[in-house]
Amino acid sequence: MWKDLYVNVAIGSENGIVIKDEEYMESCRITLEKCPKYYAITCGVYGAMVHTAFCGPDDCNEVYEKMKEELQEFIDSDLTDDEEYEFYENFVMKY
Repeated sequence: MWKDLYVNVAIGSENGIVIKDEEYMESCRITLEKCPKYYAITCGVYGAMVHTAFCGPDDCNEVYEKMKEELQEFIDSDLTDDEEYEFYENFVMKY
């Protein structure tokens, strides 16, 4: 289950205002923030990957939810090291 880490009026890694901030199974985290000219979604798998994607106001929530779903599926899966590397590579290319 995703745990809400949202704090009132927090500034994110892209210097925007944090809208959503969640953690899954103490293994990964995803944050949505509103910046002056765009929305940023920063996510990471602890100890392995950090990635930031940029969106507009019309699709930021949809992209956030898709990224969140893919991260959850990844954490819940039992992959080899090569398969994990392939996930990171594909995820970063997609977003």
